[in-house]
Amino acid sequence: MTIEPTGPEVRRIERATHIVILLVVLALLLPLLLWPGVAALVWWLQSDTDLNILVYDQTVPDASYLEHASLGLVLEYEKVPFSTEDSFVGAAPGGSPHGAWPSEAPDLLMLVDAYGVYLDDAGQVSDQGTNLITDSLDEGDADRVVGWAASGTVVYGEFNVLGEPTASPAAQRLQGLFGVERAGWAGRPFNDLSAVPDRLVSLAGGTWDHTGPGIVLIAPGQDGPSVVVLTGDELESSLPVVDGVLPGSGRSVEARVDGWFEIISANSKAQVDMWMRLRLTDSGRSLLTRHGIPPEWPFLVRTEESLYLAGDASENSIEFPLRKMTGSPFLMRVLPQSGQMEFFYRVYLPVVQWLVETAGS
Repeated sequence: MTIEPTGPEVRRIERATHIVILLVVLALLLPLLLWPGVAALVWWLQSDTDLNILVYDQTVPDASYLEHASLGLVLEYEKVPFSTEDSFVGAAPGGSPHGAWPSEAPDLLMLVDAYGVYLDDAGQVSDQGTNLITDSLDEGDADRVVGWAASGTVVYGEFNVLGEPTASPAAQRLQGLFGVERAGWAGRPFNDLSAVPDRLVSLAGGTWDHTGPGIVLIAPGQDGPSVVVLTGDELESSLPVVDGVLPGSGRSVEARVDGWFEIISANSKAQVDMWMRLRLTDSGRSLLTRHGIPPEWPFLVRTEESLYLAGDASENSIEFPLRKMTGSPFLMRVLPQSGQMEFFYRVYLPVVQWLVETAGS
């Protein structure tokens, strides 16, 4: 005969069970509750990174410094001392010249934007303007950069550095450094094609009846620019993707891109770590073939002296709220993200971290 526990004995068993459950819950939750404080303390206790960095950005229409906003977030997380007063050459807000090339070669040179600041017909700073008021990268600048690279400086470049208004001889020198060649085509996805900038509509001939999400590709030509528009009929997804292996970690990644990009090829001295792909339908592939545009091309290209990203990577208006907490990038990578944030946390942030580590070693 089985005797069931009753009275005080049952209550003792229940209390013991409740205590075990409580201990298990605390064991699971305690690290999560303690992590923010511990991560912030570890970040605060870390010393500044000993790195001589120089940032080049000519596209500074206002005080937001948007064209290298993403870079600033990563440098703060990595505790790399940087300021637009001491580690910056290019344009001040509004387009006036700022800074000068230093006589001493930096450990890391970040060429983030050479497009410049433009005025419209009324003399106002405008992204629709055509009157360039900032300096352009010239052959002397390119010679300096290539010389620094030969002496040990790690050089980073991205979209808007090799195209106009950069002088052609300078662009050729820098393409040789980066191991890439521009195809001439650049593009950008839009959430709504009816809201593209007026200047882009003008380049397309002034007639524009496209709506909905899509991708616009544009290339200069002797008889005027060529414009190709990919809409829902040609696209499986309105956002391109980049995929491949991150330098240094060997970790495979994939991320969507929702900013400007350019089509490039890589030469034999370069290593292609990541590719950019357009996710196309059959009609989309046929449209690109008619214009000689590849459906995929190199995105992250490395040489012994340099790293090049074929996208407007440093311009990103996102926030990085946990940038003063060690280990936060891992948490942010695994959370669902928008296209902008996905690219920043999965690709851009670890790439800049690798550059900082490589240049500082």
